[in-house]
Amino acid sequence: MYPTFALLGLLAVSVPLCNGKIYEDPNAIPSLNSYDYVIVGGGLTGSVVASRLTENSNTSVLLLEAGGSHQGVYYIEVPGLQNFTGPGTIYNWNYTSVPQVNLLNNTIPAPRGHVLGGSSSINGMWYTRGSSADYDRWANVTGDQGWLWDELQTYFEKSESFTSPVDGHNTSGQYDPTLHGTQGPLQVTVGGYSQSLDQLVMGRLDEQFPFIEDYDDGEPIGFGWTQTTIGNGSRSSAATAYLDNYLNRTNLDIAVNSLVTRISASNGSSIDTVTLTALNGIPINVTARVEVLLAAGVFNTPHILLNSGIGDATELSAMNIPVVHNLPSVGKNLTEQPAVSNLWNTSSPVPAAEAEAAYEQALAQWNSTRTGRMVLAISNTVGFARMNMSNLEVEALVEQYGELAPGPASPHFELLPTINAFDAEANFANAEFIFDAVNLVPYSRGSVTLDPTNPMGDPLIDYNFYSAPQDILVMRQAILGALSFVSTPDWQEFLANPVSPLFAAVVGEYPNVSNTTMDAYIRASTTISFHAVGSCSMSPAGADWGVVDPDFHVKGVKGLRIIDTSIMPFAPAGHSQAAAYVIAERAADIIKAST
Repeated sequence: MYPTFALLGLLAVSVPLCNGKIYEDPNAIPSLNSYDYVIVGGGLTGSVVASRLTENSNTSVLLLEAGGSHQGVYYIEVPGLQNFTGPGTIYNWNYTSVPQVNLLNNTIPAPRGHVLGGSSSINGMWYTRGSSADYDRWANVTGDQGWLWDELQTYFEKSESFTSPVDGHNTSGQYDPTLHGTQGPLQVTVGGYSQSLDQLVMGRLDEQFPFIEDYDDGEPIGFGWTQTTIGNGSRSSAATAYLDNYLNRTNLDIAVNSLVTRISASNGSSIDTVTLTALNGIPINVTARVEVLLAAGVFNTPHILLNSGIGDATELSAMNIPVVHNLPSVGKNLTEQPAVSNLWNTSSPVPAAEAEAAYEQALAQWNSTRTGRMVLAISNTVGFARMNMSNLEVEALVEQYGELAPGPASPHFELLPTINAFDAEANFANAEFIFDAVNLVPYSRGSVTLDPTNPMGDPLIDYNFYSAPQDILVMRQAILGALSFVSTPDWQEFLANPVSPLFAAVVGEYPNVSNTTMDAYIRASTTISFHAVGSCSMSPAGADWGVVDPDFHVKGVKGLRIIDTSIMPFAPAGHSQAAAYVIAERAADIIKAST
């Protein structure tokens, strides 16, 4: 609908170490063997680590990104246009899962950013850290106390610059300034545009659904004001925060349109070579003097490893891929938080022409002042909750499986209220009210494997949803929690009928919804929360399981580290973006200390 701006030109500077610029074509790089580090993947973590390593002017880095540049892309810059970077666009890898056997054999999108900045350039911009117990569990599982919540606070603060919202409203009580950094590169803020929905949500809060001033305090139980990676009305991504201001560094080169296919050891002992394909389809080899750093993401990092002969030896041999190192856990711990979008029509419809006019007005306002409806990412409010432990079904669940969350102040599910259209006053719109329910503590584990008919083609992504029976039990409770939240008179006056017949059946039986009715709805409606992690999990140094040691080194392989969210052994209880920045900041410090 709205044309993408042309990519901004960047001035090439003659330099001693490399060239300090963005190359649209990696074939144009003068020397492919002049880098200390080659980072595979210019997404969130790759951008951060490239920026931090090149703070030392004696360290040279080549950052490789398969997609194009983020610069000048209107849909990326405008928070309210994030849907224009989703599946089916050039900014997305456009992967799809294999049929999900527990979801009526439905396939599900597997989106990831195919652009500089990666998913931080296309995501919903949510900034939620999760619970302290999430990170303490990482420390306990890996045996590395550096992953403790208390130890990571330095990195949360280091990465973040909390800024005032663009509408200039009083933010007192909407977040706790003592929890946030103010000098980091990444801009974070609370909502800069109010909606009538905000007060409807806040007016509902009580003992069952308490208010929380700042869900980033490590004990995120309650409803609070959403924090997003937005600054001055525009998206703040890893590319804008960590790269744009440092493109004059003579020790940092960035090559976009550079699809990495495999890594190898030219000397037979230590990984030092990255093979990539440019737009002309001709393979190019790049050499790293110190290390290769994989930051290709939860789907592409295992895909590259497997095509490089690093993975399960039996599976690789079956596809005639020479085995370089037997590492059976590669691609095996894929974790995604299942979500169900509960949709109602609203009781105050607005004519489509009015909604369209409001949309056009919002775009014009953003273009003029970087304010208005387009600075809103998704919603100004969000809730995190635990299951009702006095509920008989929950008691039975806990008795059978134990406590599913890593700690007593860690939530089991998320509730996210949004409105899916526009009207002239930014009140209730003519389409749907969406109340997402997300299981934050999934125990099902999926996989990322190669397609045996085309190993270099798209990876086979299997979320394996609800293979762990406790996961659907948590989802039942999450949906019941959403229905309880909207059961008050104010909410019932706002809501009209449920959109889908299966959901209407659930609502019709509430509060005594049968498992048969609920599960039929869940299996037909489950999708992703866009938080896939864990396909190359950390484990203790020397362990015979997992893919990386706590210092990011790939087990049994010299010269190679993984520095992205595929290393998470468990998903944090929230959105994964904030945790990804912490992983990258810690990785950069560990790498610096090792040289």
